[in-house]
Amino acid sequence: MMFKQEHAERSFTAVPESIAAARSFAEQTLAAWHLMGRVDDVQLCISELASNAVNHGTRDRGLDHVFQVRIDADESVVRVEVEDDDPVSVPRVRQARDGDTGGRGMLIVQALAAAWGWESHAPAGKAVWSEFAISPA
Repeated sequence: MMFKQEHAERSFTAVPESIAAARSFAEQTLAAWHLMGRVDDVQLCISELASNAVNHGTRDRGLDHVFQVRIDADESVVRVEVEDDDPVSVPRVRQARDGDTGGRGMLIVQALAAAWGWESHAPAGKAVWSEFAISPA
């Protein structure tokens, strides 16, 4: 039996409240596809990538700015992608100091995902992605 290629995407307003909505979208999507084995890791990474899109990935603040979440899956990989409208701000893994309250997002993504990266969509923005290995049902 051949596994169907799955795809879902949704736009979110670039405000902090949308981060939880993006996590929920990921959970609902993976549940519909019967791919709950990595849902916690996927949700955590979506949360970090969406947080970066809200806090660093929009050139101007306001309700007209959005970020896109795309989720794709096949028989072996779930790929999540968050696209924002800032082509200049590049994601990077950094070592936060003990007292820092932020700065660990991409370190978390790197630890949980099988692979991650970003693609420029200049001048319109960029997409940051992460991939998760899954086991067949």
